[in-house]
Amino acid sequence: MNVIYVVPQGSVVGPLLFLIYINDIVKASNFNTVVYADDINLHISGKNHETLEKTVNQEIKKIDHWVRANKLCIMYSKNNFMLMNNRKNINFSVSINHHPISKPSNLKYLGVILDDKLNWKPHIDKLVTQLSKSCGMFFKVKHYTSISVLKSVYFALFHSYLTYSIWGRANKATLLPLIRLQNKAVRTLEYNKTKTTVLYSKHKILEISDSFQLSVAKFM
Repeated sequence: MNVIYVVPQGSVVGPLLFLIYINDIVKASNFNTVVYADDINLHISGKNHETLEKTVNQEIKKIDHWVRANKLCIMYSKNNFMLMNNRKNINFSVSINHHPISKPSNLKYLGVILDDKLNWKPHIDKLVTQLSKSCGMFFKVKHYTSISVLKSVYFALFHSYLTYSIWGRANKATLLPLIRLQNKAVRTLEYNKTKTTVLYSKHKILEISDSFQLSVAKFM
């Protein structure tokens, strides 16, 4: 196939031209469209799943038409959809140009694992696994460095994950393993048996619930 139009990969102007090229996709359908570089998220709500299924498939045809009109193509195998609801075993299918789209129970979007119940358990479970390794590293290095250096390591490798806290409204039972892990990490800053609440205050570290409230306040 002969390529007629091209922008060299890695060019300075390439990302800007790409954004200009796709910026009107948000007007191609009635989806609420979120674009982050070449990652596009479409979402829409409905009163019942029958009407919503019909609407989604109608609107997805508009997206497919826009893509074809702009001489682009969709990698059908890389597309997923998620139905967020509290009911089980709902028959709901979506397809693009007769290609069915898979429906996982959870998927990763911009570093966050979304689940169809929005209880955030898959994401928090992954965080616990990641941050457990950081805790192990704190215990190994605390005997060889100062508290100030250890605090810097904590904020870089542990607290930075907690501030990405759109999942902060998960129920306490789901958050509990992460809360315990943060307490464990903060205790490594001191050799004595000081209460955790005192350590948070002394080192000016926000607990998970406080970090989430601060994020909401900044947004508002």
